[in-house]
Amino acid sequence: MSDDEILEYRFMNLHEFVKVARQNLNRNNWDYLIGVRRARRRWRATGWRSTRSASDRGCCAMCPTSTAPVPCSARNCASRSCGAPVGSLENFEPGGGATVAAATTEFGNGMILSSVSHPGMEKTAEAAGNGFKIYQLYVRGDEEWVDDHVRRAIDLGYDAFAFTVDTDSYSRRERDIAKRHERRRVRVGDARIYQAKFNWRDIERVRRKFNIR
Repeated sequence: MSDDEILEYRFMNLHEFVKVARQNLNRNNWDYLIGVRRARRRWRATGWRSTRSASDRGCCAMCPTSTAPVPCSARNCASRSCGAPVGSLENFEPGGGATVAAATTEFGNGMILSSVSHPGMEKTAEAAGNGFKIYQLYVRGDEEWVDDHVRRAIDLGYDAFAFTVDTDSYSRRERDIAKRHERRRVRVGDARIYQAKFNWRDIERVRRKFNIR
């Protein structure tokens, strides 16, 4: 029996993945991953039907969060879901975003790449090929810094772009508080000031500058 066949029978549902992840991940990474309670509830409440045809299905939807989507184009997906923009994917899989991109392309889903996941937008786009992919940018720099990332994402064929401006107001993560763990924040120049002022006018400026509809 091949390694792929062994894995196919070893992991038949989400619960089996969770059990092995709990055994293998260190405490900080486990707490970060499992702490997304809203996502866990949605997974439990959602019924999935396997399909390899995308002819009658629309592309993946952006859930209402702290991100503001700027669509570049649209493609069909085999399901109505995308891989979430999880930061530091390399903590859970050595290949990081590139591995996830290759997998979601193979299975006909799509992914949202967090800008704080390795190996970065270039190598992840290469791994995704023609698969549906969205780039999520944490605003940690000024206008010029943001424009550089938008330009690169468009050139690399990302299907959509999302901005996130919540990094200076972390949610209350009870597991982190219990173990007195503080996450590192990365900023470029006066990014905190620029992020605090970021609004829908900035989105419109980006759309006009890069001719995004």
